[in-house]
Amino acid sequence: FVTEAMLDFNSRTAPELVWSENVAHGKIYGENSKEKEERAKRVSRYINYQLSEAMPNWRDEQDKLLMILPGPGTCYKKTYYNADKDEVASDLYLADEIKFDMDCKNFHDAPDKFIDRKYTRNEVIGFIRGEQQWNLVESELEENKEDFEYVEAYTWLSLDDDELKAPYTAIICKDSQKIVALYPYYDEDTIKRNDDDEVVSIDTLDCFTQYRFLPDPDGGPMGLGWGILFGPMFDSINTNVRQLIDSGTLANTAANSGLIAMSTTNSRGNSVQAGPIEVQLGQLTPVPVRGNGGLAQDVVQFPFAGPNQTLFQLMEYLVQNARSMTNAAINVEANAGEAASLYLARLQQGLKVPNSITMRVYSAAKKELKKIGILDHKHFDDAKYNKVLDEQSQFSMEKDFDPADCDTVLVSDPSQGSDIERVQRAQAVLDKAETQPQQVINYRLAVLEWLKAMKTPNIEELAPEPDPNAQDPQQQMMFAQMQMEAELKKKDQELRESGQKLQEKKMVAEMAKTMADLGLKADEQEAKIAKLYAETGKTLVEGGMATGSNALNVAQQVEDRFISNDRQGGGQQPQQGQQPQ
Repeated sequence: FVTEAMLDFNSRTAPELVWSENVAHGKIYGENSKEKEERAKRVSRYINYQLSEAMPNWRDEQDKLLMILPGPGTCYKKTYYNADKDEVASDLYLADEIKFDMDCKNFHDAPDKFIDRKYTRNEVIGFIRGEQQWNLVESELEENKEDFEYVEAYTWLSLDDDELKAPYTAIICKDSQKIVALYPYYDEDTIKRNDDDEVVSIDTLDCFTQYRFLPDPDGGPMGLGWGILFGPMFDSINTNVRQLIDSGTLANTAANSGLIAMSTTNSRGNSVQAGPIEVQLGQLTPVPVRGNGGLAQDVVQFPFAGPNQTLFQLMEYLVQNARSMTNAAINVEANAGEAASLYLARLQQGLKVPNSITMRVYSAAKKELKKIGILDHKHFDDAKYNKVLDEQSQFSMEKDFDPADCDTVLVSDPSQGSDIERVQRAQAVLDKAETQPQQVINYRLAVLEWLKAMKTPNIEELAPEPDPNAQDPQQQMMFAQMQMEAELKKKDQELRESGQKLQEKKMVAEMAKTMADLGLKADEQEAKIAKLYAETGKTLVEGGMATGSNALNVAQQVEDRFISNDRQGGGQQPQQGQQPQ
């Protein structure tokens, strides 16, 4: 059961904390600039090369840590500079391999830490002859002994007249109880001085990183794992399992287990057995009795009802409760037709417990990576650094890894949860980007995040950076749509104006026609008037009322008087049968 929970936790964390192509990257603080971006890329390239190639055991030991951690709940990593190999190292230690005062509030504040070490004869000779300069004589090493035990003590000592103690690392031989090597566990960066240049305090180099699975509810410095937290529950489960197995065994052997009467003909003394009777499963134990009887009456079988159903249900209850706490078999399925955002919310709710544990482990891994970055700054090697970068320009490893404004952090974001959560989150954003009514979400960025969540290889080749002089396809589409709409509006306006002009022309034409019709009518009326004038003049001349020269004037005078009388209402209409005068 514990192994299942350990495998589950390892499968959640190892892909990104161990086996990812890029585990860490450089983070440069301060105002962003092109120079800082290039510096961060250089730091990222080297730190990932270092974890995978220069520190060959780092991935294997990190994978081992993530497998072991859920059991005891505590593991340690010791990060230091290995002078013999001229490389940074980070070694794994289990919960019982580092000893310190358990009354301390936390592991970091423990003043003394001790590690039992075992070295071979060759390793000890190498320490004597190498840069470690162990204070030992090779001839004094015990003959015919290949393994030697030492204690690596991280403690505080006062080696001068100043009563202020300083941290040192002492290598103590267990056989002779003598210190064979002593190294300062501090440097100038960890010493604080006052204005008078007096040492105020000295801090350690802090080479240890403690990984904790669950914090101790009692406030202790160690972590808790499933192997410790579920100890009483596992005892109960194991007891029930054993009782159920024993009950089943007894039920299976009850048919041929019991007592059988053995008659005796000796009439003197007590013929009945007294005291305890030793029985054994799978056989009938003979018991001497007085008298004779039938075989059916002489056999007594052990009564066993078989496994108890209540015990089985209790065991199932305990197992399910333990499983629900470890989330070792959690499986949140999406419903048919369910929105990606709703499924994501249900999934996050179901994975809160494992995600909180994962974030705690991520925090410890970040501290370890930060120690590696600081050691790279202090023990820089520009030749190796530029060889790994393989660029035309030469760069300073010391400046690039300066901890004042540079930090090495994890590539993966623990707040984003598991792989399935990241995929669902990216899918929800992509769906929204595809269906958004307005261009609010960057569609290309949403696609790239979705590809990253799917762990798609060669994303840069699959979705290359767009030409900076070219517009985004969606922006081009929107711009083309806006131009089309503008053209349509322009055409519509032109059509409206053309229609108005046509309407005006039509009205003008109708007015012209009307006026022409009126002109024709006026001409016809004038012609009639002229004809009347001529007829009147002829009548006046023939009646002797006027001569040919003044006939038109007389006719006009008559017309004027008629019009004047008509306007004054004095005009008389001719009676029926009379001719107008």
